[in-house]
Amino acid sequence: MRTSDGYRFGLQFKILSDAHRQVGEFLESLGNKKSEAVVTAMIEYIGSHPDVLNKDNPVKVIAAYGYSEESLNARIEAMVRKIAGSNHVLSIDAESDNVSESDDAKALDALLNGLDRFE
Repeated sequence: MRTSDGYRFGLQFKILSDAHRQVGEFLESLGNKKSEAVVTAMIEYIGSHPDVLNKDNPVKVIAAYGYSEESLNARIEAMVRKIAGSNHVLSIDAESDNVSESDDAKALDALLNGLDRFE
């Protein structure tokens, strides 16, 4: 909003978003210097995305933080496999040449397959 001595805006940051919380805490730590940090960040953003100044195009700001559902699921799976990797044992039946997974490996697979329920 434009005022007689400049501009005034109210911003709200989501407490459940790590990125919002980090930025909110940083801005809070600046005291009365918040506007300088915001101006510096916006000038840098405009320099990287000059098309936002074109009044004929609608402004689209796409948050470049966070994880997509696919990348988050992949990260979870990789972490679970890494943690459980030391317990992942294959047992081999020498007489029948059958390879069977240990109970730990079966439990891990069941856990990873169960993640699909959270989509």
